[in-house]
Formats: sequence, C-alpha cells, structure tokens
Amino acid sequence: MTAPVRQRTRFGLLIAACIFIAVGIGVALGAQRLISNAALMSHTHEVIATVDAMEARLRDAEATQRGYLLTGDPAYLADYRNASAALPGIRDHLFALLADNPPQQARAQLLWASIDKRLGQTARTLDRYREGGLPAAQAVITQEAILSSTAIRREAAALDSGERELLVQRDESTQDSANLLRALALLGIPIGILVILAVYRLLVLEIRRRAHAEEETAQANEQLQVALDHAQLRSVELRALSNYGNMLQSCATVDEAWPLTTGLLASLLPEIAGTVYRIRNSQDHAELVLQWGGASESAAMMAVDACWALRRGQPHVSDATHGGRCVHLSAVNDPHPAGMCLPLVAQGAQLGLLSLSGDPQALAEHRDIIEAAAEKLSMALANLSLQDRLRQQSIRDPLSGLFNRRYLEESATRELARCARRGLPLSVLMLDIDHFKAFNDAHGHSGGDAVLAQFGKLLQTMTRGEDIACRYGGEEFTLILPEADLDAASARAEAIRLAVEAMQVPYLGKLLPQVTVSIGVAGYPAHGRTPEALMQSADKALYQAKRAGRNRIDIAVGM
Repeated sequence: MTAPVRQRTRFGLLIAACIFIAVGIGVALGAQRLISNAALMSHTHEVIATVDAMEARLRDAEATQRGYLLTGDPAYLADYRNASAALPGIRDHLFALLADNPPQQARAQLLWASIDKRLGQTARTLDRYREGGLPAAQAVITQEAILSSTAIRREAAALDSGERELLVQRDESTQDSANLLRALALLGIPIGILVILAVYRLLVLEIRRRAHAEEETAQANEQLQVALDHAQLRSVELRALSNYGNMLQSCATVDEAWPLTTGLLASLLPEIAGTVYRIRNSQDHAELVLQWGGASESAAMMAVDACWALRRGQPHVSDATHGGRCVHLSAVNDPHPAGMCLPLVAQGAQLGLLSLSGDPQALAEHRDIIEAAAEKLSMALANLSLQDRLRQQSIRDPLSGLFNRRYLEESATRELARCARRGLPLSVLMLDIDHFKAFNDAHGHSGGDAVLAQFGKLLQTMTRGEDIACRYGGEEFTLILPEADLDAASARAEAIRLAVEAMQVPYLGKLLPQVTVSIGVAGYPAHGRTPEALMQSADKALYQAKRAGRNRIDIAVGM
C-alpha cells in the first residue's frame, strides 16, 4: 500500500472511529438522561401523593372534631388526635422530598403554616367546648376558619401545580433525549458509513494493484457490518427499554405492569422463556403471576428459599456446568440448558422474581437489558404499592378495617345513581352496638376497640363483593346493599344480628361478654331518593329499634 493511500486510509478510519465513539457516548448519555428523568418523575408523583395524604389527614381531623362537638363521643376525640398526630410525620416526609427544590419547599412551608393554624383553631374550639359546651364552641367558629381552609386548598393547589409543571418539563427533557438518540442514529451512523465507504474505495483501488489483499479487506468489511448491526440492535433495545419505563410510570395498578414486562422481554428475547413471581405479604412464599415463551415452571406457589437469587438478593445464573441450579427449575425438569433469576428489589424490600431460561449465549448477551428491565419493574412495583397503601389509608378505618365515612359518602351517591338508572332497588342498614358506652366503661377503651375490630371482621365475612360496609362513627356502622330489596335487606340484617349474638371476642386471654346490635333498615325508593334521605330514614329506624328494647331490627316508615 502506498504512503498517500495509507495516510488517507488511516485518517478515514480515525474519523469513523471518532464518529462511532461519539455516537456511543451520545447514546449512553441519552440513556442515562432518560433513566434520570424517569427517577425524577417518580419523585414528583411521590410528592403529589404526599400532599394528598396531608390534606386527607387534615380532613379526617376536622371531621372527627366536628363529630366530637356534635356527639361528645370520646372515640371521635381519639380519632381527631390520631389524625392530628400523623400530620407532622407527613410534613417531615414532604419537606425531605422537597429539600432539593427551594421554591416548592417554600410553598410546602406555607401549606404547613396554614395547616398548623387550622389545627390551632380546632384545638381552641375543643377547649371552648370543654369549658362551655357546644354553644361556646360554635361561638368561636368564625370566618377565620373558612379563610384558613381556603388558604390550605390554595397552597396545596399551588404546590400540586408546581409539581405538575416539573412533570411537563421532565417529559420535555425526555423527548429531547429521545430526539438526540434519533439524531445520532440517523446522522452519525450514515456519516460513519460514508467515511468507511470512502476508505473502502481506497482499499479497493489498492487491491486492484495488490490482489493478495482482497481477502483481508473482505474480512474487515464483514466485521464492520457485524458491529453496525450490533449497534443498531442496541439502539432498538434502548428505545424499547425507554418506552417500557415510560409505560410503567403510567400504570395505575400492579396488574397493568405484568403484561408490559412480558411484551418487552418476549419482543427483545423471542428465544427466551420466562416466568414472573410475586412475593406474598408473608415474605415466605412467591406466587406465579404469568409465563411466556413455553416456560415449564408450573408450580403456582414456591418457597422463597427455593431460588438462589431470592436468597442472595442478586441475579443468579444457573446451568448444568457450574451447578447451583435453582430448586424451582430442577423440580420441574426444565429442558432449557441455562436459567437466569433476577430478584425484583426496591428500597430494600423483595417484591418478586423474574425467572428466565433458554440459550446461555442469548442470556449473556442481553443480560444488561434484562437487568435494566428488572430494575425498572422493581421501582414501578414499589411506587404502585406505595400509591395503593396511601389510597387505602385515605378510605379505610384502621380499627375495624371497613371503609370510612368519607368513602361512604362518595360511594353511596355513585351506587344509588347506578341503581336508579337501571331501575334496581338499593337498601341501607344502620347498625349500632347496644350499650357500648357502658361496655367501654366496664372493660376499657381497649376492650371496646377489640369488640369494634371483631365486629368489622364479621361484617366483612357477611357482605357480598358489591356491598359497602363502613364505620359511620363510634359504635355505629352503615351497610349499603346495591340491588337488594327490603326483604333481602331484612334477611341480611337478621343474619347479622344473630351472628353478633354468637360472636366471641378474645381479649387479654379471656372472652369478653357477648354484645348485641340494633339495626335500622331503609330502602330505595320507598324511604328516600337521595343518600342523605335513605341514611336518615335508616337512622330513625335504628333509634326506633333502640327505643323498642334493642337487639332487634326495625324497618323505616314509608315516605
């Protein structure tokens, strides 16, 4: 090869190498930026959920304070104190989340100042109630309370708006990263190919003069094509992984995340079979969620210690050569030569297991994509679980496990409207444990709490999936029975009354005395056409049952 050709060839190869290095660096930086944006968007969603939780706790405190002022029931006061005591913890968590965002942290401080002011107002109202009763408490409820509540909503809305603006900005940043990756793929690779083709032309001209170099040039060209194909495949995989991460962020439930994972891995690794397990709450067993690609694992449940990856908390590759094959693969005579198990771990907690089997080379070549997908799935599962826990805390009564009054008010309107549209009946049961105040005085509040908790479990076992069982307040409960007429509702009420008579409540190593329940029944449309009217009719029937001797059922009088 002549010196000028050699120099031009070296120069062209250097340019091509620089181009491909630049493309590789650009792809890596773009992917890192996409991952960072996904983490920031998850952080923003957590901030929004925390603000919602703070507002929900404040509403619980205000509602239970009003319940105490109206009824004087100490249970309302305890619920008020619990709700108020939970707010500082939520505030600290919110401040920690916003530590890197001074403007949002300032809004959070304004929100907390308004909430703290509102808590002070409720506390002063309770003080006046203790001194002079309900009239004295009503006297201190002024326009200032309304202004404080308005300020809280305004500050919460401003904080939420700020976070949503951040979501928009981060989404735009994600789009910029995707555009950058596309630009690198569409411009960098063709330019590199053109440079390489120019070098190849020089080599062909030289080959005409030196025939023995033809074979070496062909080999170099083949290797280069393999590298280009690999780079293109990697670009496709990264784009698919980025889209997978974005879709996971949009999932509303855990069940929506599973098919996304199946679709990604089945498309990128068609020759690989897979199984996904979910760790049960007990943390001792994992249950099979889904399979694809002809996976042979058929056990619906497996012990956690049956998988090396779950034992060690890190990915594990097992094959016949090196041993260490997982029990859940060996137990079913998996025909695949190799297996890879990846624990789904987030925030130190094991959430599930991704088990893959197939060709060892394919598993090794795509291990980084598999691990990245498992990491994204783990974070999404953790976020979705947190959202579900926060939602359950906002609609469930912690003592009885039943829905709270807030959920009752939302659901009653929805169910009544549905039954009205379809011309179906709907019944409401108001239940009150008889002589509960005297029971509390005799056995203490903890004994009373044991009765309420057991009663809540009993109601859950005696309701259908479409029924709505709620703790209305204190020892009073509400049961909404969609599509049930008065006869069916009365039969259900009698069954509940008999079950309560037979209910046994263990407490401190012994059984508490038996309790009874009085029940008022009202039905749509005979006793009301609105949720308020129905519950008022059922409540009147309940108090009629109380006056008639308790431990009985009364049906409301028609309108």
